[in-house]
Amino acid sequence: MSRRSRERRTANRRRAIALAAAVAVLAGCGTTSGSTDATGTAAPETAALPQLSADAVAGRGTLISSEPVWDIDPSITAAGASAYRVVYRSTSGVDGSATETSAMVLVPDAPAADGSRPVVSFAHGTTGVTPNCGPSLYPDLLGYAGAVAPLLTLNYVIVMPDYQGLGFTAPGDSAQHPYLEPITSGYNVIDAVRAARAVAPSAGERWAAYGVSQGGQAAWSAGELADSYGEGLDYVGAVALAPPAAMSEILPLAQAGFLSREQMVLWRMIIEGMHVAQPQIDPDDYLGGVLAEDRDAWFACTPGPDLTRRGELVNRVNPADARPVDDAAAEALREWLARISLPQRPAGGPMLVINGGQDRTVRPQWVQRAIDEACALGDTVAHIVRPDQGHADLDPGGETATWLEARFRGDPAPNTCQ
Repeated sequence: MSRRSRERRTANRRRAIALAAAVAVLAGCGTTSGSTDATGTAAPETAALPQLSADAVAGRGTLISSEPVWDIDPSITAAGASAYRVVYRSTSGVDGSATETSAMVLVPDAPAADGSRPVVSFAHGTTGVTPNCGPSLYPDLLGYAGAVAPLLTLNYVIVMPDYQGLGFTAPGDSAQHPYLEPITSGYNVIDAVRAARAVAPSAGERWAAYGVSQGGQAAWSAGELADSYGEGLDYVGAVALAPPAAMSEILPLAQAGFLSREQMVLWRMIIEGMHVAQPQIDPDDYLGGVLAEDRDAWFACTPGPDLTRRGELVNRVNPADARPVDDAAAEALREWLARISLPQRPAGGPMLVINGGQDRTVRPQWVQRAIDEACALGDTVAHIVRPDQGHADLDPGGETATWLEARFRGDPAPNTCQ
């Protein structure tokens, strides 16, 4: 079989899977069965999406408010851009209801080439789970200003969503942040592009997702949702840096007492996210010792006594603090981890995944497993491992900018899967 024939067969297969998933969602069906590729590698099941409310469908990405930000970090102004804090409509990935969330939109001041600019939806890493942990509330974007400034020099419109429950919360709104629930963050990333286009007349339909850590998962998920949720936009691909993808792998490590200190902190966040999405879950069934102490300190995101206290707690955490209390609790967590693990469906465009070979938070083999499953779904993935780097010190290098520029030009994407 020729390469062109193989590519055509793969493309047809991806369209068929995507169509089947879309039909299942419209009908309110459950998960569809997994498939097997030509090499015999089992692909993961295509997870069901929530049934969206009529309000959610009608309001996706609708701009509620926009205000200029005059005290934005100097790295943004030095890149020649203006900043706007926006509130926009989005959708809960847990129950499909309409939500409101916030973002920072950064628009280059220079004239747009050809009158239109691509949009990059920049998904930030873990900041916390409380409303005051939204990067758009801070001039330095909670430390991410330096990461987005180089993208502005490429003449992109940048939008950084806070995610549901972070940043803006409407009066009386009880929506909380379902940490690592990928459908919610994926919806937020896509709707942020719509909101950015309402603020910046130069923002075009072409867009890419770019994320690090938690944001790497959000960017990956947005790519999987681009075909079903991103109508009216032209998605070109996603950059996912150190993405927490195959999260099902953390439970066996916890049960065996082999979690690293970094993973025990991640465990605390995962349990909080599960409790937000499933309030009937009792966090005490999974948290012991110092992990069960001082919730405010564990989720602190700005300098102060709580953040200092969190450092003290991290130094005292023990693997025995991060275990389900019984088999029933373990099974509930296993189901939740399967629900938040990626991949969940074929992506709507190519991906660039970069992770560190010494990552003690998201193990390299977890990322590799997720990529293998994405390849089995027919995705196009370029995978780069930085052998001597970890999670917090990952340097993506110049490959990200090169890859993004090529996607916006429409060049063929490199594919590690082949």
